[in-house]
Order: sequence, then C-alpha cells, then structure tokens
Amino acid sequence: MTTHRVSYHVLRDHMGGKPLQRDVAVCATPDELEALGRDGFLIREAAINGDRLESLRRALDRLTEKEWPAHRPPPDARPDELPTRSWGIVLRHLLDKDAEFHDLLAWAPALSVARAMMGPLVRLRGLSARVSFPGAEPQDTPWHQHLRVIPNPLPPWFSRPHAIDCLIYLDELNDDTGALSVVPGSHHRLDREPPPLRYEGVPSEQTLRLPAGSMVIIHSNLWHRALSTRAGKRRVLILSYTPSWLRESPHGGPAPDDGLTRELLADGDAETRELLGLEGHS
Repeated sequence: MTTHRVSYHVLRDHMGGKPLQRDVAVCATPDELEALGRDGFLIREAAINGDRLESLRRALDRLTEKEWPAHRPPPDARPDELPTRSWGIVLRHLLDKDAEFHDLLAWAPALSVARAMMGPLVRLRGLSARVSFPGAEPQDTPWHQHLRVIPNPLPPWFSRPHAIDCLIYLDELNDDTGALSVVPGSHHRLDREPPPLRYEGVPSEQTLRLPAGSMVIIHSNLWHRALSTRAGKRRVLILSYTPSWLRESPHGGPAPDDGLTRELLADGDAETRELLGLEGHS
C-alpha cells in the first residue's frame, strides 16, 4: 500500500541528454524508512497470501524436487561422507527457471522500498531461495551478512556498500520451522564481522516469529542467522536489490543460457532492462 511519493531528479553528464525524472510510490511510511535505516530491517507481516502464496509454494516445490538430488550425498555414501550440518537446498536464478516468479521483479512492496532507500536506479541482484528440512543434520545457519567488502583501514573515498535483501517466507516462521534472528543496527558496524561459524545467540539479538507470507526487508550487511528446522519445512525467497551500477551476484554461477529472462527482455520496457542490469548505469 502506497503511503507517500518520492520524486527523483537525476542529473546526467554533459553528454547524456535530458535529466532523468522518476516518481516512486513508496509502500512504507517515512517513519518506517527511518527505522529501516537505523535498525537494518523492516517487517511486513503476511505480505503475500491466498492463491498467490500457494502458487509460489508450488513453483518452489517443483524446482526443489528437480534439483534436490544434486544437493544430497549419493545413496551409497559412507557415514563419514554425510554432512554434519546443512543449508538445506539453495536455488539460484529463479527468474530463469519458472515464469511464476516474474512478477516479483518489479513487485512494489519490495522495489519501492529499495528505491526509497538507495535511489531510483536499482537492479535485481538476484532472486534465489532456500528450503530447509528437518533431518539428520542441523539446518541452522551461523551469524552472517551478505555483502562483505569493507576494507580496513577505510580509504578517504570509500563507497560503503548498500544492498537490500527481501526475505519472503512462504511458511510460518516459528520454533519448529526455524525462526530468524537479527542484531538491530549491526549493518552500521564497519569495524568487525559477525563471529565466524557461531550458531549460538549474541547480545542484543532479536528473534522474529511471523505468519506465512511475511517479508523481512534487511540491509545486506545486517547480522542475521536462521535457527534450525525441527518440523515441517521452511521455504524462503530472497529478492535482492542493489544500485544499478553494482555487478551481478557471483553466487550460483552464470544464469542459464536458455533462461526465461530472455522472454522478459524481449517484451520488456526500459524499467525491465534496468532491473535486469542492462541499463541505469554509465
């Protein structure tokens, strides 16, 4: 739901022609954006529901069934070859694999917040997913962040990396499926990283338990961890936006040559090309 509008006037270089004018209908209040900047996360309970939620679940289940065997040890693996911990299955390049995800490319509840926080020129850095199951090995994650390129010491003209990850939980987030813990304000910490391979709690963490279809918008450098899945499964889509001039994510390797984003580009407008990284930069 739109709460206010931001009008951007983007100057071009002296050879670039007319300035860019863009109005953004923001699906967040100014106070919520201030809190996102301060705390590093913003909660949207039940942002997706009903038939749309079910269609996303079905699409993700289809991909999981197709790709799951490649993520598991072979049936004849020795006990010492079995994993002691697991991230479940991480699926990449979802826009290239199922058209059911295409309307998330420019989904206003996520994209408008990204543009309000980082400016009008943003791109989709990736749409991926993680599915966690109860099983023999724990599928929690250690404390981590997503965009660690901060040098020490900081150079005078260092450009602090900003990115937004929209975590869309297709299942209820609770103690059985595995809640999400975050450390409010930790994205501001430029002098230290999360403790390596630590799965236990840390001071000032906040644990989130949310209904199915909820979205948690986080700064990519927010310290966070997923607790272990004990029953059922946890399916989360990860919709990531960066400024349009950042390179695409290296995770998951190159997109498929025959991916479905070709269809989006064939019929897409300038905004689609910008969101897919082909425009909006020098």
